[in-house]
Amino acid sequence: MENFYLMDLISAINGTFILGDPHLPITGIGIDTRTIKKGQLFFALKGKKDGHEYIKEAVEKGVSAIVYSRDDIDFNSFYPNLPSLVKVDDTSVALENLAAFYRRKFNNLKVVDVTGSNGKTTSKEMLASIMRQRGQTLTNEGNFNNRIGVPLTLFNLTSDIEYAALEIGTSEFGEIKTLTDMTKPFGGIITNIGSSHLEFFKTPQNVLKEKTSLIDGLDDSGFIVVNNDNTYLKNYIPHITKKVITFGLYSGADVYAKNIRLWLDKPMFDLYIDSQFETIELPIKGKFNIFNALAASAAAYGMGFSISEIKKGLKHFSPPKMRMQTHVLKNGATIINDAYNANPSSMKEAITSLAQSYPNKEVTLVLGDMLELGDNAAQFHAEIGKFINSQPNIKNVYLFGSLVSNIKNELTKKRSRYFMTKIIICEELMKEMDENTVVFIKGSRRMHLDAVYDELIAMDRIKKD
Repeated sequence: MENFYLMDLISAINGTFILGDPHLPITGIGIDTRTIKKGQLFFALKGKKDGHEYIKEAVEKGVSAIVYSRDDIDFNSFYPNLPSLVKVDDTSVALENLAAFYRRKFNNLKVVDVTGSNGKTTSKEMLASIMRQRGQTLTNEGNFNNRIGVPLTLFNLTSDIEYAALEIGTSEFGEIKTLTDMTKPFGGIITNIGSSHLEFFKTPQNVLKEKTSLIDGLDDSGFIVVNNDNTYLKNYIPHITKKVITFGLYSGADVYAKNIRLWLDKPMFDLYIDSQFETIELPIKGKFNIFNALAASAAAYGMGFSISEIKKGLKHFSPPKMRMQTHVLKNGATIINDAYNANPSSMKEAITSLAQSYPNKEVTLVLGDMLELGDNAAQFHAEIGKFINSQPNIKNVYLFGSLVSNIKNELTKKRSRYFMTKIIICEELMKEMDENTVVFIKGSRRMHLDAVYDELIAMDRIKKD
């Protein structure tokens, strides 16, 4: 973070100056007293835990200033170690306003925002890898894609950063608009529209409405990248007034793939852009990751990157954790961790890719609940069960959660088992796996099925040969 002063912050967030030095330099922002550093400014956010309850701890850690909103905080009890104090009506809104102010200090920064139902993180990381071929690039980490995570990411901007690839998520109407107003993107990617976040949005049409609000926040001279193979987005293209760049698996798109070869570890395809093509080898499994690579390539093309720069960037891409993360055990069994998140479309795509990548192996699925699907959650899970029945090389299905009972009820052609604990899943897998086995782990993030992957590796390390 580059320095600015408390008086700039007060103006940016429309705060009331209570105490301290208005010329105090702000060198860092924190919201968590477990990680905040001495001299940083502490935002007391109200969430599942109210940050105001941790003000005493923040003072003890030596913060330089505090932004707060509650009237019942007894700051006299902290005397004489009082930091500078700024009061606002809403600390979350103040954090967003400060991030928007700070972002606008970097006029030459080129930002691409990435959203969609599936593939946001991988597309964003692929794009960032391409951007790094030219200059310093900022990305958000982990789940920092919301109205707290994006501001905290923006505070990492410095004047030597030329590009930013930022994932933006949504759980309510208006969130995409808030984030694009904050990030001021030149370009955008909408990876696809599917059955995600239906607990709030109810229908894919509402998801489309929210996701496409990204377009209104783009620079007038910028562009939007959309998936030409997604029916919702393809039908929406005529309504877009900004420059559109399409991607897909067919030559009807501006950026497309041909001659796809799905090897065990490195899918290959010919990338076509502007009548030119390069053969691409991806360091991550799955046909659906070719879509992610096409989305990133289309955005890079919109920013003026050459196809050779795009190829180099994709070659050096490092897959995010829990995205088709692969490990081979001592007995030759392959375990794949794709437990970062799940919805019906991503679940089907991943299982299909497994069958294509490992046609001669026996696949065991370890599946957890798909969350945030709303009133039709049971039906969506039942459809996954019917889909699994049609996949020839799936031998076993291990299930963990409550909604997955709807998958089990439909598994008339597969051996399936329900488990109450993850450790028992691991113990049973260790008994059954051999060199002909592929174990695939997937579920919504809150199911924490990545613990199965980590435990299998740990058990394998201590296993006697």
